[in-house]
Amino acid sequence: MLNVRPIAQTPEAALELACERAPYLRRLAGRDLEDRDWREAIETVRMLPKLGQKPIEEAMRVLRRAKQATHLSLAGEDLSGTLDVMDVTMVLTELACECVDTALKVALAHYGLSGDGIFAIALGKMGAFELNYSSDIDFCIFYDPDVFDGGDRSPGEAAQRVARDIVRMFDDMTEDGYVFRTDLRLRPDPSSTPLAVSTAMAEIYYESVGQNWERMVWIKARPAAGDIAAAKRFLKGMEPYVWRRNLDYWAIGDIQAIKRMINTKAKAHEFNIPNPDIKLGPGGIREIEFFVQTQQLILGGRRPELRDNTTLGAMEALRAGGVVEDDTARDLTEAYRQLRNVEHRIQMRNDEQTHTLPKDPEAREAVAFLSGYGNLEDFDRDVLETRRLVQSAYDALFAAEDRAAGETRSGNFVFTGVDDDPGTVETLQDLGFSDPSAAIETIRSWHRGRVPATRTGRGRELLTAILPRLLEDMGKTGEADEAFRWFSRFFGGLSSGVQTLAMLLAEPDLLDDLVATLALAPRLAEILSRRPDLLESLVSGQAPVRPEIGPDTSFDGALDAWRRYHRDQHFLTGHRLLHGLIPARDAAEYWTALADDTIREMAAAAKWETERRNGPQPGQWGVFAMGKLGGRELTAGSDLDILVIYDADPMEAQKWYTRFTQRLITALSAPTAEGALYEVDMRLRPSGRAGPVAVSLPAFKSYQHKEAWTWEHMALTRLRPVVGDEGLGQAVMDIAIDAITERARTNADTIPADITDMRNRLYREKPGKGLWDLKTAAGGLIDVEFIVQQDMLLGGQPEAICASTQEAIQCSTFNIEERLLLADGLGLLQALQQVQRVAIGTETRSDVMPAGLRDRLCRAVEASTFRDLETELSSIKSRLHQFAVEKLHLGATES
Repeated sequence: MLNVRPIAQTPEAALELACERAPYLRRLAGRDLEDRDWREAIETVRMLPKLGQKPIEEAMRVLRRAKQATHLSLAGEDLSGTLDVMDVTMVLTELACECVDTALKVALAHYGLSGDGIFAIALGKMGAFELNYSSDIDFCIFYDPDVFDGGDRSPGEAAQRVARDIVRMFDDMTEDGYVFRTDLRLRPDPSSTPLAVSTAMAEIYYESVGQNWERMVWIKARPAAGDIAAAKRFLKGMEPYVWRRNLDYWAIGDIQAIKRMINTKAKAHEFNIPNPDIKLGPGGIREIEFFVQTQQLILGGRRPELRDNTTLGAMEALRAGGVVEDDTARDLTEAYRQLRNVEHRIQMRNDEQTHTLPKDPEAREAVAFLSGYGNLEDFDRDVLETRRLVQSAYDALFAAEDRAAGETRSGNFVFTGVDDDPGTVETLQDLGFSDPSAAIETIRSWHRGRVPATRTGRGRELLTAILPRLLEDMGKTGEADEAFRWFSRFFGGLSSGVQTLAMLLAEPDLLDDLVATLALAPRLAEILSRRPDLLESLVSGQAPVRPEIGPDTSFDGALDAWRRYHRDQHFLTGHRLLHGLIPARDAAEYWTALADDTIREMAAAAKWETERRNGPQPGQWGVFAMGKLGGRELTAGSDLDILVIYDADPMEAQKWYTRFTQRLITALSAPTAEGALYEVDMRLRPSGRAGPVAVSLPAFKSYQHKEAWTWEHMALTRLRPVVGDEGLGQAVMDIAIDAITERARTNADTIPADITDMRNRLYREKPGKGLWDLKTAAGGLIDVEFIVQQDMLLGGQPEAICASTQEAIQCSTFNIEERLLLADGLGLLQALQQVQRVAIGTETRSDVMPAGLRDRLCRAVEASTFRDLETELSSIKSRLHQFAVEKLHLGATES
């Protein structure tokens, strides 16, 4: 155990020795100070307002000189053992309180204001008479707007001016230095409130979103300056908030979780390093303070005798009340005193706000000397022994609860208070966060109720419980920043956090899954951020409930109902694909089935709405798929290429079917309050944009046999009926096959040249974007499709015309090796595109792919490593493009 001893018998002798090793004390000793004793200095401060109105500048000089005199004379009494360590902290605190009171009075006098209704509450070490040499002073300035008279200004404006002047008097650096570093950030919601806070606002804040760590802060609160009677009334009103008579399970769990967040598992090197932080590090002062304050919070509401606002006074109360064992209380009390002694000696060397022993042995030897040690080895040993003793007791606090929580983490996850915990910053950096401070500030804002999910106490307590695992999961994705960014959007979208947070706490695998999804798939993350309730679908494993849409359903109601269902189904399909629950090579079937289902439902809704407005349908109709939809090759986010054909007299039916088609397009693509479904592309209809949106059967037949270009018959190979009259569907398919086979008979000489020209034009207009451009780049999907479609058009065999590219390959005229190349290449490209599109859309740069996404791409095609995958992809694209060059007669420069 540490044993800090006097270094001389008298204050004068102690100072003489100390000045050799403490540059700050040496500088003070060389100054011509009016007061040479801390008692005189404090009295000078106390008397300043009574000497008449003093300018702020003069007050600043007096306060600074008094602080210097106190530091110098107090150091001598401290180092000589004339004053006990807790007496030293008492004197430092008394000086701070007198300075605050004087500064407040000087500022009020400057504006000609009375001090009624405005006061300062000391918090933290200042509230407990436990300040150290270089402490910030934590206090809050409050004013009662019904009592405080702001003169020519409103009470709020006047109070802000007074508060700013107090801070300036303390913090501004002059030729005499500074007085204290002031910290007013323990006021309610400091990032959005002024320096001086009205009592009414404070009461609302603490009743609604006050947190358990803030209750710990207010354990040490006491009136410090100004209208003391008003301050006492305010503190009396705070008692129900600080001292809850009955704590529910979640409040106790939150307090325990805060303990787990503080040094959840000390790293071995943190004990072995020679220069520990004796306040914030494992086995440090903070752990002793937390040991006391948490038990006060839990028990103090029912046991007023435990409400002492000093650390050691509360420790004794806990011991006397049978809460803490005698030996533990004795050991921690002595450890606290000794560590505070060392803390003073660290700070008095250079007046630095640090609690870390110097790394340099010579500098650390100076601290050991000021602590009464004859050699550094003994000092280092005793510091380590004391810290181990403290952490042993600290670890025993809530030990059973920690084990039940499955505590296996390492590092800090501390988001209490207003300063960034250094250990937490380091932990987040290790997890891959590029800006830990920004993440910490965001989490603090959540704890302050800035999002709906944390506007209840239980929501904040649940957040505390899941934070460590949540952040570790983000680190595991390899994209911590991206995961945090999307989780922030998701979390901000929760209307109420209790149900979702409780579900994430109860289902750790769901939390892991959520974080991975947010990090790896921005498309899915966007859906989740709008519909957080989709998490329930993942937990239940149940398919979304299909809406019942019938003739009596309004058109708008049908659109909204189906969009809700589609969004859930789309998300679940994407989620399963991303996490390997659906093989990537089979995913197109799921996307296509959902699209077909959507077209059928929306076509029915469009038909009923058109009949309501335009009378019964004339004749028969059908909706046909083309492109990837026709080939059952859809990916997440694919457009829908569709064609509407009807069999009725155009003179009577064209208007009806035009209205029907327009409503179908609206039903499929228009955004509503529930979102949108698909982009719809009807450019593959006869005459493209120039033609009618709905085509009569005779017009379709005439166009395909007389006017269609080669590229239109290439597209026609992928025609497929989706919904409508079956007889009409068969008739349309017969027309399509007849038109294609007729071209093979009559225009075989022009087909290769047309296709070659089209592919070359696409190369020029849509050049490839690198290896991961799986569609338009050389050796991509378009090359495969053109090769296969050319074979169908040249072959002219009805049985070989297949909408599915894979099926068409099997029916093609190519030899076995060529079929294997095309089939394997197509399968690889399609599988990779499925994962790529669900995760990052059309992005083609591998350098922006999250590490986890790279892993999923490898799993999708059973590649060992991402490097192996890129090697295989490059090879197969090269071979496919070489085959395209041969079959499509492409110029060599096009590769």
